[in-house]
Amino acid sequence: MFYVAPKVSTKPLEQMLRVRVIKMLVEEELLAEELALKLLSWKHSGFSVYNGKPIKRNDTDGLKRVAQYIIRNPFSEQKMTYNEENGTVIYRSRMHAKTKRNFEVFSAEDFIAAITQHIPEKGFQMVRYYGWYSNRARGERAKKEAEAAEPENPASVQVIDVSDYQPRRLPSKKWRELIKQVWEVDPFDCPRCGAEMKLIALIDDNEVIEKILRHLELWPENSLPARARPS
Repeated sequence: MFYVAPKVSTKPLEQMLRVRVIKMLVEEELLAEELALKLLSWKHSGFSVYNGKPIKRNDTDGLKRVAQYIIRNPFSEQKMTYNEENGTVIYRSRMHAKTKRNFEVFSAEDFIAAITQHIPEKGFQMVRYYGWYSNRARGERAKKEAEAAEPENPASVQVIDVSDYQPRRLPSKKWRELIKQVWEVDPFDCPRCGAEMKLIALIDDNEVIEKILRHLELWPENSLPARARPS
């Protein structure tokens, strides 16, 4: 039978699996109690419990992928040889440049410790891209493609000289404090939700103000003449 686990935290189950597996190794005399206590004190246990997207009963491909993941080992068993007489592990690999040999001998405890050192922390970036696949290279290619897609007809391009443009200087923050002292109202408090608003621009042109308010249907029809309106 295949049961779908509910959406709950997997942390307690992860800790339970770690304790039971280490306890089993100690009872089988495959792990010293001192090393077992050391493993239990590690911040990253090395165990993981998946409780993500559920797999449906008739999802043959999904079940096959999970089965392949379960039987996949983090290292090759063919390269590992365990000697039961002295409790040592011989792991064969490629020729090492410093030791000048293609194997390494571990005790059972040291071999487990060496493997668990390669368990990455949660959220650790495993893949990094350089050269042609780096973010900078991809951004430059996208920029060149966008420039190449622009029309080459100079008549359709309008050039605007903004070298003499001086942006409007925003008022000092002291004006907010003065309004709060005089009117006992914070001008940055949103009248709808009460959250703090941000000053985007200062508009003191009467015509622009009237145009904006008319568009928002907030301009009274019996307002004062333009020259007498306050800014």
